Amino acid sequence: MKNNIDNFTSFSQEVWHKLLNKGTMVDVTVDFIYIVLKVILCLLIYYFGNKIFKKILHMFHETSNYKSLDESLKSFMSSVSNLGINIILITSCLIILGVKESSLIAFLGTIGIGIGLALKDNLSNFAGGIIILLFKTYKVGDEVEIADHMGYVKAIDIFCTSVRTHNNDLVLIPNGKIVSDKIINYTKTPTRRLKFIVSIGYDDNIDLARKVLEEMLSNNPLVLKDPKVYTHVDEYADSSINIALKGWCINENYWTIYKQTLNEIKPTLDKYNINIPYPQMDVFIKNK
Repeated sequence: MKNNIDNFTSFSQEVWHKLLNKGTMVDVTVDFIYIVLKVILCLLIYYFGNKIFKKILHMFHETSNYKSLDESLKSFMSSVSNLGINIILITSCLIILGVKESSLIAFLGTIGIGIGLALKDNLSNFAGGIIILLFKTYKVGDEVEIADHMGYVKAIDIFCTSVRTHNNDLVLIPNGKIVSDKIINYTKTPTRRLKFIVSIGYDDNIDLARKVLEEMLSNNPLVLKDPKVYTHVDEYADSSINIALKGWCINENYWTIYKQTLNEIKPTLDKYNINIPYPQMDVFIKNK
């Protein structure tokens, strides 16, 4: 026990003596200042490097070649360039801090494998973004239906596509899921079909209801005359006869006609005493 105390005392005295040694203090202070200066230099390089790269990108964005590019490609290029700039600047800062190139390459390789395994879905999303741009599945501004979300494409980024829905919600959909799922691009074709399901009662005149509905939709000046508006019985449901009303219009007028027609259906049927039924059940009580 006494020997342990003596050893600890001598060790403490040696450490204290080295700390009080001027040479040691000078070396530690110089090393500390050197590290602080390198950290400050790295922060300055990262900050001003970002500024310079963004200034160069801004100048490139003002060129006629860039302005002639598709909006979808612009959005994708912007995401890739921002990621690339950050990787270059961070790598440069690590080298300045004293990390050897060989060690850095080995470290980045190991990290790359780990990230690749952990983020394999994001790699498929990146590949999906490239496929979308190459095959021009859709572009910024197109009206699409993707993964049960309908709206307008706002941006195509590295890993996801932003869709602004008709409810003004911003939905982010992974590119990998998009290329493996069903996509409807309504902007690809110049015309679009209108379809309304209108329910009438079993006691109502089917032929009269069809004629009235066809006239109502045909009288809308935004509806195309060819192909003609037509109707047919779509289903004999439990409480109603469902009639399908169909017509055609150009894409730009679709939602205007859709809303106008929904507002007109009931008043039009009311004029001819045609009922829109609600679900009901007849119950018969049998006396024993």
